[in-house]
Amino acid sequence: MIVLKAVLASKDREYISAWLDFVQGSPFGATMRFTAFSQWESFQEYMHEHEGQELPDLVIAEPEFLNPWLESMGGEPGVPWLLLSEGHEDVEEDKRLMKYQPLPTLLDAVLNASRQPRRKKVHRPGQQTISIGVVSASGGSGKTAVALHMAKQLGLAGYAVLYLNLETLDSVLPFLEKGLKRSVQRMPDAETGLSRLLYDLKVSRKGSGKQGQTQTSSKGIDGYVLRHEGLKADVFWPLSNRKELLQMSCEDTTGLIQYLSIAGQYDVLILDGDSDWDGRSEGILEAADALVWLVEDDLSAMHRWGQWMLHAERTKPDLHQSVLDRACFVVNKYRDSVVNALPRPDLQLNAVLPYIPSWKQLSQEEVMLSSPIFQREIKRLCAMLVQDGEEDLKQTGRIHNGDGWVL
Repeated sequence: MIVLKAVLASKDREYISAWLDFVQGSPFGATMRFTAFSQWESFQEYMHEHEGQELPDLVIAEPEFLNPWLESMGGEPGVPWLLLSEGHEDVEEDKRLMKYQPLPTLLDAVLNASRQPRRKKVHRPGQQTISIGVVSASGGSGKTAVALHMAKQLGLAGYAVLYLNLETLDSVLPFLEKGLKRSVQRMPDAETGLSRLLYDLKVSRKGSGKQGQTQTSSKGIDGYVLRHEGLKADVFWPLSNRKELLQMSCEDTTGLIQYLSIAGQYDVLILDGDSDWDGRSEGILEAADALVWLVEDDLSAMHRWGQWMLHAERTKPDLHQSVLDRACFVVNKYRDSVVNALPRPDLQLNAVLPYIPSWKQLSQEEVMLSSPIFQREIKRLCAMLVQDGEEDLKQTGRIHNGDGWVL
């Protein structure tokens, strides 16, 4: 289960006790954990100890606690916060939480704010294009649906996006076919774009005489891709010859991603591959700047997730650690709560995406790309990965023992 962790700081010990007693005896207790402080010194010590480590999802504090803490952090704490207010303070409305209101209303406000997921920082020195791999240890987890929605939402937000599907048996054509066929009128050889690019890159690599190094083709990317207006992104027509995909090595895949990145034509690459441990999947895991790792809330999916991590830890410890550093672990097809335990203590969930029952009876590809509920959560997921650091994401939810209470 996803547990939101928040820090509560108030001089009023009775207020803290009432808050924690209510949480403990309510449905909120299953999804939220609070650490509370009534003294500035204990609060300061706790926040200082957790700098650079796993931080709370939210700090809720009275001005006497919040203002000195913000000053000590230079005004940019890197942790979402709410001012526990009595209505006199000069603060932005979305940062204010009125202190005296019904506790269910208070907790609803905290919970709603905390549903904005935490951003994972992606460090790409000197690089303009970010590549995001949508991966999973289990088939049928919804990788393609998530990848297509991410491409569309980023495209609508004004980013230049390329969607790259490397599944052996692609599931994307039924959702893109109409748009692709309209594009083919402008480019008769569009169906061979990815095949030609893979061949050209292999020739280029051999010609350079340097293993693993890909030179940029003079043709540019436009000669290989199609614009899909419905998706708001460029795409490759899916390969019809499965042998070409089966023969793609990890080196071929990383070379392709490298070429698409250094060409500088796109802000974001969305990478969609198989859930097997093949050359293409490993190439995506190695080359992507960030990973959206999808998990379903069922026993077998959790088991496969844990087994993948265990195998990687034993056989490729560097890759295992790198995946943990870059991955945002997301429960897809989420239904109100997560009932299965996570397979390892070093794993945690970062976000959830809702289950959409109507997708089971899809008859038109536009329906899958037009779910308002799913789009909203995908926007939040994209914000974790590609938004600028200056923009605050509204998050909420965490707490600990100090002078102090732990719930």
